Amino acid sequence: MHRTSGSEHQDNLGVCGRDRVEIVGKRAVGGTQSRRVRQVAGAAVVLLAAVSTACARSDEDRIRRLLEELAQTVSVEDGDTPMIRQARAIRLTTYLTADANVDIGAPFSPVAGRDAVLRVAAAVRVPAGGVTIEFNEVRVTVDIQTRRALVIARASVMAGAAVGGELLQARELNMVFSEVGGEWLIDDVRLVRVRGGLDGKNR
Repeated sequence: MHRTSGSEHQDNLGVCGRDRVEIVGKRAVGGTQSRRVRQVAGAAVVLLAAVSTACARSDEDRIRRLLEELAQTVSVEDGDTPMIRQARAIRLTTYLTADANVDIGAPFSPVAGRDAVLRVAAAVRVPAGGVTIEFNEVRVTVDIQTRRALVIARASVMAGAAVGGELLQARELNMVFSEVGGEWLIDDVRLVRVRGGLDGKNR
């Protein structure tokens, strides 16, 4: 018959006190490890969310800067020569994907592809004194999973500063950007509505 020492009393399941301590200790360690795993997982989720938000904000900033550059590119200054305007039209295509679709409404016909956009942009007739383009009320929504972004903006067309700089027309546009080779490019442009109208004295 097995006898236990005073420090090794068995419980009613036949487990010695020393063994019971070891079992309870293992359970405590296991519980602590589980809590740590949950804490690490929770921290990882928070970190991932923070990184995603930071990436989206960074992408949004990049897209906003691109719109500012685009506005400067398509603006026409008083005295721009045909060669300068052609250079502006060529540069415009660098902001587009190869198969970009652009429909900004009458009097312009919908076009697809960089070459078609280049032809239309080079042939646009602008008011005497040139025009200045600005993008206002810009809203950017970035999908970091698909690397695409929806941009809603108002494109304002103003007379050149030399002739008063008055607002000639504003068009609300929907634009879809896609990241290609690390660069955000315009893949689609659609007219939402026109605000105001040109004075008809285009040349």
